[in-house]
Amino acid sequence: MPDTARPWVLITGCSSGIGKALVSVCRAAGWGVVATARRPADLAELSAGEDLRTLNLDVTSAESIALGVRACADLRLVALINNAGYGQMGPLEFIRPEELRAQFETNVVGLHAVTNAFLPLIRKHATQGEGRIVQVASMLGRLSIPLAGPYNASKHAVVALAETLRLEIGREIHVVLVEPGAVASSFRTTIARSWGDLPQRIQGTRYERILAGFMKTREKQAEHFAGSPEQAARCILKALTRKRPPRRILIRPEARLAGWAKAVMPAALWEWLLRRSYGLH
Repeated sequence: MPDTARPWVLITGCSSGIGKALVSVCRAAGWGVVATARRPADLAELSAGEDLRTLNLDVTSAESIALGVRACADLRLVALINNAGYGQMGPLEFIRPEELRAQFETNVVGLHAVTNAFLPLIRKHATQGEGRIVQVASMLGRLSIPLAGPYNASKHAVVALAETLRLEIGREIHVVLVEPGAVASSFRTTIARSWGDLPQRIQGTRYERILAGFMKTREKQAEHFAGSPEQAARCILKALTRKRPPRRILIRPEARLAGWAKAVMPAALWEWLLRRSYGLH
């Protein structure tokens, strides 16, 4: 029987981190949740209930997205949170075009494809002012750090897409941009997985030492600054529950601080600090 009373939100990238935390946070707030991941096994730990539906969804596959839309046809889907993504790291001069392309296929093109596919369902079911599209970017959509060029570029693109979509449909459906700072998750463990043979490519170059330092720097930042996925999820919930949600949600103080510092510092000083922080001085 169709669930026409409860509001439902579809969330991509629920296998870990913010996405996984969002499932329980949204359910606790009275939302029905369509939790998605590329591998169904990653969703096996979620507690079953009438307010949960799990889907195998690959944001880079048009067929998978279409199947997802059909699977939600009986739900009063009024919101979408595009959270799926990964980080392709490494020095740009050693990043292959196909690696950059794959980064954009998931973080940008996939986000766009999912948005366009589920937008008609949200239009159909949402009452005036109820519809929500939440695009999860990063503080790296406001600024760039060394050795993260593909990820920086993809999140800058997500910011541009969200701002444009808000201009186009924002009077009808709220479009909210989320920009997290450091959040404790398995995200960093996937960095090495996405490298492929990059460590071999940079052997004998100055980046061999720098990349090892990069990982240590990221680990230190995570240890000192990272917040919990649950904290981030509670911040994102504001985008679903407020009558007039904020256009941008910055998560973690360092996200605000870094943006402010880049805006007020002379460019030469800002770049010097970044190079020093990441072993490029």
